[in-house]
Amino acid sequence: MQVIEKAVEILQLMSQHPEEKFWRVTDVSKGLDMNVSTTHRLMQSLKNSGIINQDEETKKYSLGINFIYYGDMVREMNLPGIIIYPLMEKLYEEFGETVFVTIKDQDNCVVIERINSYHQLRFVKRIGETYKLHEAPCGKVILAYLTEELFNRLLERIIKNDSCDTKKLKNELNNIRENGYLIESIPSMDSTIFSAPVFSTEGNFIASLSIVIPKCRLTDELSCKIVRVLKDIVEGFMVEQ
Repeated sequence: MQVIEKAVEILQLMSQHPEEKFWRVTDVSKGLDMNVSTTHRLMQSLKNSGIINQDEETKKYSLGINFIYYGDMVREMNLPGIIIYPLMEKLYEEFGETVFVTIKDQDNCVVIERINSYHQLRFVKRIGETYKLHEAPCGKVILAYLTEELFNRLLERIIKNDSCDTKKLKNELNNIRENGYLIESIPSMDSTIFSAPVFSTEGNFIASLSIVIPKCRLTDELSCKIVRVLKDIVEGFMVEQ
C-alpha cells in the first residue's frame, strides 16, 4: 500500500505544477522528501506502465499519454460536472471570470470542472485541484450541507489534525445556510471568491459552484450583482437524481 501511495504522490506533484513540463528524479525526490533510489524505482515503474514518459536524451520525465487517457475517462464519468456545466456557462458568460465546480472527496473538496477567465490577470483553476473543506470557501459550502453525523465526525478529524476555530466555522456554516451563499476574501490571492450550493430536485446537496475575481476588478455594485446572479442560477436549476 505504501508503494501505491508514494506513486500517487509523484503523480500529484507532477500534475499540480503544469509549469514544470519535465522532471528530474532529484526534483521529485526533493519535492516529496523521498529517497532518490526509491523515487527512481517508482518513476521507472510508472514509465513502464505508460503513466509517465522519459526523454531518451535528457532522461527527464513528463506525464504520459495514459495519464491523460485515464483523466479523460474519469471526466466522462463525472456526471455532476457534466450536468452542472450549463450553470458554469451562464455565470461565465455574465461576468467573464473564472468559475468552477467542486465536490466532496473525503476530508477535502476537489475541482471537477472549470471555465477559466479570458482576462490577462486571472486565476486559473485546474481539474483535480484539492482544498481542505474547512479552509476553502467552496469547501465550507459543502460542509454547510453535510448531515450532522457526518459533519461531527469530520470536525473531530479537523480538530485532531489542524488548528481550527470551531465556533467561527460553525457560525460561517450557519450564515451559508441562511443566506444561500458565501463571500470570502482570499488575501494570499488578492481576490474574492463567491460560492453557492447546487441541489437535486429532491433537495440533496450535489456540489458547490464558485466564481473567483481579482480585487482590482471588484466593486460593491459588481459584488451585489454576482450574489444576485449566482443565487438565481443555482435556485433556478436543480439536478435530477
